[in-house]
Amino acid sequence: MTSLWILGCFTIDDVALPDGTTSVSQCGGNAVYGALGAAAWRSDVGMASRMGPDFPPAHIAQLERAGIGLHLVPVAAPSIHNWVRYETGDVRAMGIWADSGSHADQAIRAGELPPSIGRAVACHVAPMPFEIQAGLVRALRSAGVPIVSLDPHDEHVAGNEDELTALLGQVDAFLPSRREARILFGRDDPEAAARAFVGAGPRAVVIKLGAEGSLVCGPDLVARHVPAAPARVVDPTGAGDAFCGGFIAAFAARPAAATRPDALDAAYHGAVSASFAIEHRGALDVAAIDPAEAHRRLDALRAASSPT
Repeated sequence: MTSLWILGCFTIDDVALPDGTTSVSQCGGNAVYGALGAAAWRSDVGMASRMGPDFPPAHIAQLERAGIGLHLVPVAAPSIHNWVRYETGDVRAMGIWADSGSHADQAIRAGELPPSIGRAVACHVAPMPFEIQAGLVRALRSAGVPIVSLDPHDEHVAGNEDELTALLGQVDAFLPSRREARILFGRDDPEAAARAFVGAGPRAVVIKLGAEGSLVCGPDLVARHVPAAPARVVDPTGAGDAFCGGFIAAFAARPAAATRPDALDAAYHGAVSASFAIEHRGALDVAAIDPAEAHRRLDALRAASSPT
C-alpha cells in the first residue's frame, strides 16, 4: 500500500551538459525525481500526476517495475517538454519547446487525488503553479494527512509572497531553493530567511543551496548547514526534487512532534538521494539505487558532518 505520496508533474527532458554531451527524451519531472529520491529509503512510495497522451509508455512501465505506486490522471494536453542547457555545475538555462504542455496543464488538482490519500502518512507537494499548490495543501489537511511538505515553483513565488507566507502555516516542512527563498524573503540571506519562514509556522525549513548543500532550521533547531553528499556529477537535473523526496521519506518516519533530530537527519537523507540523482542521466536510471550504498553514503555524510 502506498503511504507516502509525491504530488507533481511528469516531463520529457532534452539535456545538454557542459562537456557537449546531450540526452533527448529523458523521463523527468519533479514527481518522478521526488518519488525515486524517497524510494531510496522506503518501499511504500507513490507519485500522483496528470499524464499527457504523448508521454512514453515505456517510461511508465519502468517506474512500475521500480515499485513506484502510480496514480495518473490522463489529460488531452501534451506533456511538458523541456530543454535544459548547463553551463557549469548547476548553472543552467531552461525553457520549454513550442509544442510543449504547461505546468498548469499537467499539474494534478485537489479533486484528482488518490481516493486513499487520507490514509497517507505524508505527502510532498512538488513545484506547480501557486494556486494549484495551495488547493492541494488545503485538500490534504482536510483529508487528515499528518505530514505535508511544500517545494514552491520559482516562477510562481513573485506576486504570491503574502499568500505563500500564509500557506506556510498549513505545512510541516518548507523546502525552497536559495533563489526562491531570496524572492520570498526579499534579499539573499538564507539563514535569516529560514528563521523568518519558521516563524510562519512550519516545523522544518530547508533551503536548498545546490552544490553547497542545504540550510536546515526549525522552532527548536538553530540553522545548521548540511553539506552535499560527495558524488560524481553527471547531470544535476532533478537533484533538488530528489532531495525533497529523500527528506520527506525520513521526516515522515519520525514522531509527529518532530523536534531537532528530525529535520537535520532528514536533510542528510535528502542529500544522499540528491547524490544519486546527479550521478545519472534522466530519472529512470535513479531507480536502480542500491539501499546498502544509500546507507553507506548516509553514514559517511553523518560522520563527516559531526562536530569534532
